[in-house]
Amino acid sequence: MIQLSTLFSGIKTADSLVGKVLSKKGTRIQNKVDAVSTMQLAINATKAFLVAGENNYEPNLNLSTLWLSAFTAMIKIDKALAERLRQKSKFWSNPQQWLAEANSMELVPDLDELNEKCDLIMVELEKRNN
Repeated sequence: MIQLSTLFSGIKTADSLVGKVLSKKGTRIQNKVDAVSTMQLAINATKAFLVAGENNYEPNLNLSTLWLSAFTAMIKIDKALAERLRQKSKFWSNPQQWLAEANSMELVPDLDELNEKCDLIMVELEKRNN
C-alpha cells in the first residue's frame, strides 16, 4: 500500500519538473524574441545608414556594435547565423577592406536575407503561441 506522504512527494516532484520544463521553454522563447529584436534593430539601423549615406560604405562603430549585439543574442539559438552576424560586425569596422576582397563578402549576410530570417523565426514563434 502506498502511503499518502509518498504519493504527495511524487506529485510535488512531478510539479517541480513541469515547472522547470515550462521555465526552459519560456527562456528559449524569450531568447528567440531577444535575438530577433536585436537583429532587426541592426538591420534597420544599417538600412537607415545606407539610405542617409547614399549607399556609401564607410566604417561605422555604432553599426559594428549593433551587429555584435545581434551576434551575442543569436548565439543562444542559432550558432551558424550568429557567426554570420559576427562577420557583419567585422565588416562595419572596415567595409572598404572587405569590399576589396571579393571572397570575403560571401561571409557577410545580405540585409534581405537577414530580414527573411527574422520573419521565419517570428512565424515559428507565432505557431508556438497558437
